[in-house]
Amino acid sequence: MKELNLTDIVNDICETDIDEARVKKTVVRGGKRKKIWKTTTPGQKIVGGKAKRMSAAERMRRKRGARKAAIKRRGKKSVMRRKRAKSMKKRSSMGVH
Repeated sequence: MKELNLTDIVNDICETDIDEARVKKTVVRGGKRKKIWKTTTPGQKIVGGKAKRMSAAERMRRKRGARKAAIKRRGKKSVMRRKRAKSMKKRSSMGVH
């Protein structure tokens, strides 16, 4: 039986945390396919390929901005639905979705 030491255990834990924190996602931007990194942990963002904790001020600004954007989005829903349907057709033809 292999003997486990502390460094092996810590390295295993760190590797699994990194895998869970970052996820590569394929999106369509400007009619072209693009791969972006997203973080699964709330309150974090990707900076230079690594997950970084957001400051409290930035979280508050994003929250306010999201609220304003939700109000603006309400009036444009029908146009968005049409454009999304068109985009989904393009995604399926690319083999993304």
